[in-house]
Amino acid sequence: MRKPGSAVAPTPSLDAGQSPMVRAAWGYFVEDMSQAEIAERLGVSRASVHNYLRQARDEGLVRISLDPAVLARSHAAAALAARYGLEGVYLVPDVAEAPLESVARAAAMWLDDLVAPDATLGVAWGETIHRVAELLPRRSYPDMTVVQLIGSMALPFRFTAESCTALIADRFGAACANLHAPAVLSSTDLVTALSREPLIAQHLTRFASCDTALFAIGLATAESHIVQSGVAGLEELAFYRARDAAAVIAGRFIGQDGRTIPGPLDGRIIGIELERLRAMPRRIAVSAGSERVPALGAALRGGFATHLIADAASATRLLDL
Repeated sequence: MRKPGSAVAPTPSLDAGQSPMVRAAWGYFVEDMSQAEIAERLGVSRASVHNYLRQARDEGLVRISLDPAVLARSHAAAALAARYGLEGVYLVPDVAEAPLESVARAAAMWLDDLVAPDATLGVAWGETIHRVAELLPRRSYPDMTVVQLIGSMALPFRFTAESCTALIADRFGAACANLHAPAVLSSTDLVTALSREPLIAQHLTRFASCDTALFAIGLATAESHIVQSGVAGLEELAFYRARDAAAVIAGRFIGQDGRTIPGPLDGRIIGIELERLRAMPRRIAVSAGSERVPALGAALRGGFATHLIADAASATRLLDL
């Protein structure tokens, strides 16, 4: 019996001219052979077959998907959609100890359905978004543009704002618009001056043309990426936390009620303002892990998302709150 939900691009029957990756994918997904049988036929180890299958999936030769409507029919998904006025809620079953990986895979799987081939997609940054980008299947959408929503920052990680945008554009075969400016500056005067530079000014006008946004919800803690990246210092974090900061979206703090908190970063960030983000027709939030439930609740109360991809355990906890 063929693996449910699996499909493989049409290829000729197995012959000596096909690459081992193609032959392994055909045998496993079309002929329903076991990995051991494929290893014997190809004269390689089972570990090699496993690597061939992973490569086939990563390169888009094999596309494994589930109908998102199935995971939107759960009681928790329907309850979240009703409570927060969401158009779509996709909840990943609790089958893994690492919800980030499962949620990122789900987001990569469904993003292709949520984003039109000719969309102007605004992308925030973070570990979650970068992992989604890594897992996206390859497509060819030359009419799509992927736009970086917040400036660059000095990060000890690989998931910078520019790398998230560039990787998603590469996976979608789309045009890439990176924002060549720092995420935060020391004064509002510097931001005003830099924003008038033609290259930066042209990019900032692109925000108005974005019809879709993809973002994760950051934590307002000392361990969060916004602090580790230097966008907010510990004194600034203390200021926002003293005013009930619950989450960070695109480098900006929001409270438990979902409202933007005025503070010392005002006028110093080069990136999309939250009111403009919230005005986009489609806003896809990705959240994984129970530690992010309070932040997720704040983002949903603020009306920042139209679509949510999360793990079922977080959804249940959020409803219980």
